[in-house]
Amino acid sequence: MPGSIATDAFTMTPTPSAPQSPPPALRLSRFDGVVAVVMAVLLVGILLTILMGDRVGVQVERYGPGDNASSTARITLTFNEPMDAASVTGRLQFDPPLEGEFGWNGKTLRFTPAQPLTPGQTYAVTLRAGAQGSSGRQVLEDVTFNFRVRTPRVAYLMPADSTPQNIWIATPGQPDSAGQATFSPTGILNFDVSPDGTKIAFAERTQFATASIKLLDLANGSIEQLTNCPDSDCNTPVWRPDGTLIAYHRIDLNSDISQVGASPTRIWLIDLTTTPASERPLFSDNQILGYSPQWSADGSKIALFDNNNRGILVYSFTDGSTTLVPSRSGSDIALSPDGTQLVFPRLIFDDAEGGARSVLQLADLRDGQVVDLVDPELPVDDTQPVWNPDGRHLAISRRYTDSRATRTRQLSVLDVQTGEVEDIISDPRYSNGFFSWSPQGEQLVVQRFPELTESGDYNSSGRPEIWTYNLRDSSLIQIEQNAYLPRWVP
Repeated sequence: MPGSIATDAFTMTPTPSAPQSPPPALRLSRFDGVVAVVMAVLLVGILLTILMGDRVGVQVERYGPGDNASSTARITLTFNEPMDAASVTGRLQFDPPLEGEFGWNGKTLRFTPAQPLTPGQTYAVTLRAGAQGSSGRQVLEDVTFNFRVRTPRVAYLMPADSTPQNIWIATPGQPDSAGQATFSPTGILNFDVSPDGTKIAFAERTQFATASIKLLDLANGSIEQLTNCPDSDCNTPVWRPDGTLIAYHRIDLNSDISQVGASPTRIWLIDLTTTPASERPLFSDNQILGYSPQWSADGSKIALFDNNNRGILVYSFTDGSTTLVPSRSGSDIALSPDGTQLVFPRLIFDDAEGGARSVLQLADLRDGQVVDLVDPELPVDDTQPVWNPDGRHLAISRRYTDSRATRTRQLSVLDVQTGEVEDIISDPRYSNGFFSWSPQGEQLVVQRFPELTESGDYNSSGRPEIWTYNLRDSSLIQIEQNAYLPRWVP
């Protein structure tokens, strides 16, 4: 057809291609498999944390005290992270209620009761949920624990009439409760019990006629060396009330220095906050000599008799200041619990009698005033004042010099505010001394010596005895015979 182009019709058919083989299978080593599993677990953990939120919260890792606590125990809670202090203390509850002070040491909260805990009482401690940590997490559930306060015990040295002497501990009112606490072959000279009743610092004789101080853990019986005194006499440990320091007497023998004798007594300190415990002199000035250290209840002050200045030196750890109270007597120092008052003896010489007696004085360390606690004209001879924890009463050893006179010293309680005196132990056969108050201030432990027999004759076979006196019911209970140097174990 004119104007047309003729073409051959055709159909395009694809050319068949060669068949394709499947991709090679992925092969994993055993190590690759382990890595994959670990990554999967981590991924699942992250997803669960995101989906579930913080279901764990801050944890209380430890708390105390445990059951059978001492009456001077502190209540502690240790968390697994630093805490917001106010959020914790505001949620802490005690049953029965307690008053006291809070303090922190890192992640550990410490509550110190204002008064000793009641023996025989069970206490419940509850931390309510909501206390917040530094991470923002919270304690999600209430935490509660209970503890019971044990009856105070008494430690002492025995036997008094032979060597070696060791420390024994007994419970008042339980005749068969006495048990030996140390087993020294050379003997114990003296000791003091830690404020919380868990340890005893003691001076042990050495084979070189000196002494060194060791630490006994009453929970497990372990003993730790505290002082290294190869050429010194280290003894008479006295605990600071917070348990961080121990003051003690140190006499350097100077055996390696020719023509030089033993040094005078100085006060040294054992610092238990370091590991291991460290030692240092109380004063950097080695011309300050002294003995008979006593702490205030808050540990801020220490009193001692200063040999050089013939007086009682009171040192403040707060500002480093010292106060000297003139005194002719180097014994019977009694620093008040709050550290503001000092009781010490004043000697009165009776020309007619040809003897001397002691009247107790009170020095106010705030204004320097010194007054007699009782009328010096009264026919009394008072010594060995010991403050009651209440800061108002003193236990004293008294001997009358009038028609009531006895050969032996009796025990009385003096009210510092009113001057009134109550005679509490009066038995002319016994002389009473070396006594101390229980933490609650309701009992006294007393070392008594039977100087006279029932018929009033001199008792040649007398040995010191340990007794307790309860002011609430006036009961007098014997703890041990042939023993001495009693101390409370709270």
